[in-house]
Amino acid sequence: MHKTTIIAHRGASGYAPENTLAAFKAALDMKVDAVECDVQICRSGEVVVFHDRRLKRITGERGKVKRKKLACLRRLDAGNGEHIPTLKEVLNLLDARLGINVELKSKRCAVSTAQIIRNSIRTGSWKPDDFFVSSMRYREIRRFHEIYPEIPTALLYNKKPRRLKKRIKVLGAFAVHLKIDHIRQARIQRIHNYNLKVYVWTVDDLQTANKLRSEGVDGFFSNYPDRLIKKH
Repeated sequence: MHKTTIIAHRGASGYAPENTLAAFKAALDMKVDAVECDVQICRSGEVVVFHDRRLKRITGERGKVKRKKLACLRRLDAGNGEHIPTLKEVLNLLDARLGINVELKSKRCAVSTAQIIRNSIRTGSWKPDDFFVSSMRYREIRRFHEIYPEIPTALLYNKKPRRLKKRIKVLGAFAVHLKIDHIRQARIQRIHNYNLKVYVWTVDDLQTANKLRSEGVDGFFSNYPDRLIKKH
């Protein structure tokens, strides 16, 4: 059975609050291949690591991330006393010890994200191929690729993938990220025919992972990545 890439979804979010430094530290300790984090711009202009547009589910507070300044976000509890980190903090913690998938969640976050990644490469241990950037916002991922074509990109879908051929040409993507509900063996083969990898979200049990491996899937996003690493 071929080797697959194990990516900790929002960090090892089955064990620590998602998208927090604790979750990324847990993933680092598990020796995963990469972590995935979600980024968006807050009101004061910083790139913060947070999945939802609204704060309620994670912090219990009302409001949207884009309406809050970083100082306000810092005061919120993102779970177990953890704070909402910035992308810079996450990169400093991981220090190029594994790969990272940065998902662009909000409008107009491509430019600032590209700047932070570029600075981390210039001043630290990171290299361009340590990163891959994805988004369901096609304009954002296209903008990112225009700014920083050296960083690999991935096409992210939460439904049946469309316009693959056109978007591959524009983005120079290396992978397609598919929701597990939309995995079909014929679809995997079609994507492989474009010389792209197929990564699946979200897979949390070894039996499912092994079945998908046998069908040719190249990697998994998992909240419990250690469960998949055992026979990785």
